[in-house]
Amino acid sequence: MLKKFLIASAVGLLLSACQQQPAQMASSAPVTSVRQLFVVYFNTGQSNILPDGQAKIDQAAATFKQGGVNVTVKGHADRVGDQGANLRLSMARTANVKAALMRAGVPESAIRSGSFGEEGLPLPTADQVPEQRNRSVHVGVIGRPLMSDKDYCAALARKWRSYSRTDASGPAPQAIAQCEAGNYDAGITVLEQILEGDRIVLPSRYL
Repeated sequence: MLKKFLIASAVGLLLSACQQQPAQMASSAPVTSVRQLFVVYFNTGQSNILPDGQAKIDQAAATFKQGGVNVTVKGHADRVGDQGANLRLSMARTANVKAALMRAGVPESAIRSGSFGEEGLPLPTADQVPEQRNRSVHVGVIGRPLMSDKDYCAALARKWRSYSRTDASGPAPQAIAQCEAGNYDAGITVLEQILEGDRIVLPSRYL
């Protein structure tokens, strides 16, 4: 009887260890950076930013403000014309996009820029072939992954509960109820205001 009990205990411990292993492996997995690409196109021989290009720059800047770490700016020119002139043209395009990003709120220290002229083209072509995809500046926003609104709302609720001992009424419990109902924007806004008003450090949204 004792022998059967010991065997059963050993099997139970083994199964428990196997069930816990995937969770341990998942928690130790490295957090990878995320990258979003925005492409600004130019007319032949031109470096001025077109309205569509400005919209892409504004999108890139907004993405950076939502958790970006760095922004890469890489200028290109197609193979129409002189190679040296195309290098200078790609440099002008890069400079204009960088300046537009800074005007949109991206700090210069976060921008990594380079100009390649006819080298390393997005779409390789023969000489003197016009190609819009090569008359471009590629803007990459590199950042850290963020937790979902649902998880962030739950983190805010845990933070509030750890500092507050009030009853179930009031704006904070109502905001938590909004989160639980799926109205994350409303719940997050109120909980952030309450915590910041009490000078409590907000939980990080980074994973």
